[in-house]
Amino acid sequence: MLELYAQTRADELLHSGMDALQREIFVQMQFRIRQMGYRKTYPTALDEIICTDRATPVGRVLTDCSSGEMCLIDIAVVAEMQNQGIGTRIIQGLQQECIVLSLKLKLQVLKGSAAERLYQRLGFRVTGEDPLRRQMIWDGTRA
Repeated sequence: MLELYAQTRADELLHSGMDALQREIFVQMQFRIRQMGYRKTYPTALDEIICTDRATPVGRVLTDCSSGEMCLIDIAVVAEMQNQGIGTRIIQGLQQECIVLSLKLKLQVLKGSAAERLYQRLGFRVTGEDPLRRQMIWDGTRA
């Protein structure tokens, strides 16, 4: 999980002015803080490893259903496996699960990101925003 998180931060930290050791320490600290925050905010969340057909770990998905709707808290796929439809299939699987359970699927996404465009293609609509993120929901009308 730490390695996956480090990959998601690599490009941004490469231009930070920190050397490799500083970046490693920073990523470890941020990872621990994020994990503690998730545990505190979503104590019943389901944290799953995404694996290929050959059982090779390629990502993670974190969801929570404690509020009467499903919340997609985090999804990440390792860089070398991105743009192969893995994230799309995971999200579509969550949508199918929501249909069965009669739940809406909500999330937050960085504005202008590739993920935001993916969610729009999969039928999510914007319900609010702040300066950095958009809140989106999928209500089962399109899978």
